[in-house]
Amino acid sequence: MADSQGNPSIEDVFNENLDALLEARGLEHGDLLDLLEAAGYTPDTPASVLLNDAVAMAAVLGVSPAQMLTPGVDQVVDVTPDLSAEARLLNLWLRGMRPLRDEDFDAFHREAMVDDLDAERVAEIWVWTERVRTAGLTIALNDAVEKHDLTRVERLSEVATRHLNQQTLERADGRIPRPIRTDDLRAAVTRATRFRRQVVRPR
Repeated sequence: MADSQGNPSIEDVFNENLDALLEARGLEHGDLLDLLEAAGYTPDTPASVLLNDAVAMAAVLGVSPAQMLTPGVDQVVDVTPDLSAEARLLNLWLRGMRPLRDEDFDAFHREAMVDDLDAERVAEIWVWTERVRTAGLTIALNDAVEKHDLTRVERLSEVATRHLNQQTLERADGRIPRPIRTDDLRAAVTRATRFRRQVVRPR
């Protein structure tokens, strides 16, 4: 339920995205239950969505849980009654790429898996994401053309055009804050190493 300020809750976002996905696929909620059962999953409480239900619904609808929980671009969501987040930040947090609150940066990096902080792996993920999305759009567009589905062709063409738009990519790249250079990190590591040696040096 949205709060008095009008921000939707994370549950509201999930339900809105679910309704939009079902409508886009021409499905009713009853059809979704059939899909879940066909995948071997039966919700325990159909009246409310539990975490297991949310993940299962994302799986049978062919999207990620993060997509189901991320609102529209300019929307703000209440994660708790006292903690709100805009869509882009919320999505980065759900994907494990940054903490939701600035004060949690220390805890976030202490608890992060080694792979999450591996620069080569992060770059590889971005490259593969680009390749997979490009391949997926190509296949989907060709399929829509072969089936003479004009509505789907128009929708996919719009997505593909945004995906290939260099100015859009440059704007997205410009939104990534880079307050600290690699050289600064190296200097910090050197300083920390010297400090540790001074502390543990036998007297």
